[in-house]
Amino acid sequence: MATRRGLKKDLNLIYSDLLLEALYTYRASDNKDEKKVSELCNKISDHHADFISRASHTDGKGNKKIVKAYYKNLWDEVLKDVMALGDETLKLK
Repeated sequence: MATRRGLKKDLNLIYSDLLLEALYTYRASDNKDEKKVSELCNKISDHHADFISRASHTDGKGNKKIVKAYYKNLWDEVLKDVMALGDETLKLK
């Protein structure tokens, strides 16, 4: 993830995998609540768009320390978000 382009590719991969996992969990579960899975898929999509947008617009242009800290904080937020969305996916069962 040395470049902004790499970060965006990683975000695309992570959130598409999360979306697929939610859909597979829904298909495999006995409890088929379409409203919950629809809300979760919309939430995943919204979070993905938000993080892509935030990755495109960096704070502190020209100052490497600020830029590095910005992307580190962004990545930490992504990891927390993915874990939370993964937990919500498991609740679909």
